[in-house]
Amino acid sequence: MASAYAKLTNQLGVVLTIAGPGATNLMTGLYDAKMDHAPVLALTGQVELQFIGRDVLQEIDQNALFESVSLFNKVITTPEETGEITLLAIKNALVRRGVSHLGVPINIQRSKTMQLAKPIKSRVPQLRIRPAEDLCKKAADMINSAERPAMIAGWGSRYATDQVVELAQKIGSPIATTFKAKGIISEFDPQVAGVFGSVGSDPAKELVHGSDLLIVLGSSFSAQTGIPQDKPIIQVDYDPMVLSKRFPVELPLWGSVEDTVPLLSRLVEERDNKPTLDKINQLMRQWDRKVESVTSQDEVPIHPARVLKALQEILPEESVISIDVGDNSWWFGKYFRMGGQKFILSGYLATMGFGFAGSLAAGFAFPDRKSVTLTGDGAFSMVMADFTTAVKHNLPVVAIVYDNSELSMIIHEEKMEGYPKFATELVNPNFADFANSCGGQGLRSEGTERT
Repeated sequence: MASAYAKLTNQLGVVLTIAGPGATNLMTGLYDAKMDHAPVLALTGQVELQFIGRDVLQEIDQNALFESVSLFNKVITTPEETGEITLLAIKNALVRRGVSHLGVPINIQRSKTMQLAKPIKSRVPQLRIRPAEDLCKKAADMINSAERPAMIAGWGSRYATDQVVELAQKIGSPIATTFKAKGIISEFDPQVAGVFGSVGSDPAKELVHGSDLLIVLGSSFSAQTGIPQDKPIIQVDYDPMVLSKRFPVELPLWGSVEDTVPLLSRLVEERDNKPTLDKINQLMRQWDRKVESVTSQDEVPIHPARVLKALQEILPEESVISIDVGDNSWWFGKYFRMGGQKFILSGYLATMGFGFAGSLAAGFAFPDRKSVTLTGDGAFSMVMADFTTAVKHNLPVVAIVYDNSELSMIIHEEKMEGYPKFATELVNPNFADFANSCGGQGLRSEGTERT
């Protein structure tokens, strides 16, 4: 939840737990934050200072445990240092975009200090970077010389969506997004061709591979996105270590997308955008017919795409969608067209159980918005006890659970490797009855007429 909260709000997510087993239980969530660059502060208890290293109850080497997941990892040893070291932990998490951890021994928790807590204001700089002007001019020349430029917008573009669309319109470029960035620009925008990658659309694939120049904005170049290496690329990112990370690119530009794209827009030549819009429109009509052939199926059991069609028709634009790992992510990537909703997932860690935690975080962050989880039965079973948290706090959360009584993604992977089906069957409760027993509302649909 802390990782999801940070992804949704771009603010610090904070999690608090006891020593020992409380600390070890944080690892999956913190690794999700580490790998997706979400700012999170973990506060854990610890045994009294004098007992550290003496194998007392619930005493583990927490410093070693958190070292690999944290950018900042300290134990508070005196009451007087609490304020400053906490501020440093917060600053590291926000500036370096990752996890900070503070262990607080019991005797320090019980101590008093006269040191005042210092405000964080003005201690955290704005992470706004502009590339050199001569490099921007070189990028503009490359764009002006290209006949079929295409743009790929990653998660790092989420604060520059209007500027990205403006640049695309000026240079006559289609826009594809990475899966993680799905929906940061409405997928009903005529300039947008959908998601590019293994979970993407046919139009995005055709336009990206048919381009003679790629402009990649705020993308980490994951293997699942599969950005092609056989064409010139202009890459923009605020993190210099991401530039040319997986393979050399023609022109890496070190700059935040929201500051770099307007510079490029001022320098490039304007061209007729109508041929691009006509091409995107043609490809999207073909794609919509292909999607409709799947989402309109009346087969039983219900095809997940049919559920997504029903959801798309009723889900408000201001809603938050949190998805889990598994087959449900593939269906969502291909068959749900986003029109303004927020969307989060466990990106690089790809951990089961994130979906419902993400919706809970959204419920706290945006209590006036509907929050929807798309999850499989295997993933939901891992965290279903937290349904009572949603009930307790009256959160506007809906969990849509695909119940096929098996780990279907694992079945696919076993089949691809030539292995027999093994250890994938699930014995599930009636999830609707479970929701009702927790004080929520549970509904079960087995036929398309009730979807």
